[in-house]
Amino acid sequence: MTRTQSTLHSALFVRALELNVNLGWRRKERSKEQSVLLDLDIRLPKPPKACVTDELDDTVCYASLSDQIRAELGDKKYRLIEHLSRDIYDIVIKQLPKKSRLIVRITKFPKIKGLIGGVSFEYGDK
Repeated sequence: MTRTQSTLHSALFVRALELNVNLGWRRKERSKEQSVLLDLDIRLPKPPKACVTDELDDTVCYASLSDQIRAELGDKKYRLIEHLSRDIYDIVIKQLPKKSRLIVRITKFPKIKGLIGGVSFEYGDK
């Protein structure tokens, strides 16, 4: 049985991209940047042409996505990871092929006694 491009699954996962953002509920916490980790789960509607061409222009460039996220977040201040997640979703989804699905996960590491794994929030498509 020959598989067609439309029956094949493809996804791109970006794991633990470190971003420095002004984030926190209290003004003092937002006054200095803190490191958060960003995960992107990108489900493509079909395998990118780069699977055959081996050309960067024929796929989603994760380096460009990273640069775009950093540029558009700029000096914005966020109180909640939920809002940050939504902003990142809006930035990334515009760069993807139509009908792509995206999940954004932000993990932060608040100073809460006994919390060693951080706190994560996901936002995106089912």
